[in-house]
Amino acid sequence: MIIQTSTASFLIENSQSRSGCVAIRSNSQEELYRFFGSLEIRTTDELFYSYEVLACKQEFANAMIVMVKEIDYSEFEIFSFQASSSSKLP
Repeated sequence: MIIQTSTASFLIENSQSRSGCVAIRSNSQEELYRFFGSLEIRTTDELFYSYEVLACKQEFANAMIVMVKEIDYSEFEIFSFQASSSSKLP
């Protein structure tokens, strides 16, 4: 699963090394630290997702709650208007 925020991109995959956990990779070490600061953040060889943390599903769910709470819904108004205007039939 890919999650895109205004400050980072996240790639979430099932952890091969730890059962019941997910591997969260990101292009932003700062954002991983902000969401998963108590966990070890490792540098990877990946070009785009250079940082990784392994988290249990509950820790990941808690981070998702924070991400959703931080959404600025006022920005959706512009996109909603543009989408509805472009989808009208002639």
